[in-house]
Amino acid sequence: MRKYLLFFLLLMSVSCMAQDVVKFHNGTTAEGKVSEVTDQFIKFTYKGEDAINIISRSAIAEVDFSSGRVQQMSPRISVNSPEDWEKVRVVYDKNEVLGLKSLGQIEKHSSGTWSFSTTAGHFSEKTLKKMRKAAAEMGGCIVLVLSEKSKSGGFFSDGHASMTGEVYTY
Repeated sequence: MRKYLLFFLLLMSVSCMAQDVVKFHNGTTAEGKVSEVTDQFIKFTYKGEDAINIISRSAIAEVDFSSGRVQQMSPRISVNSPEDWEKVRVVYDKNEVLGLKSLGQIEKHSSGTWSFSTTAGHFSEKTLKKMRKAAAEMGGCIVLVLSEKSKSGGFFSDGHASMTGEVYTY
């Protein structure tokens, strides 16, 4: 009976030390405890620390929980050249880039005289395309839009849009 009790205590101590493993898209891993998972981020405490870190799901490939369950967090966005600009993801919430590496800010503009596409949305789409192309040239996979302005065009006025964004990678 004593032998079984020792085995049970040993088994309990090993399971108490089990950690969750976070696997990032950049190839690194981290051990600790995931305390919350949302649609945009996880709350994670590194092994041996008490501070709660908020990390975007965009930065994480998967979490291997100590229970044995594996949860996929986000697909990896592979931008290998400027031709991959269509793969660049555009986000508007800073929570979507927590834990990613900033490559710097970009600012793009689009304008035009009256045409059949004079709406502000038309110029915003053109500007977003320019932002995604610039991000791909920098090697980024996500653009966080920081600010945007647009104005519709008309018969005697130009329409335009301008955006500022920050480019991120793993």
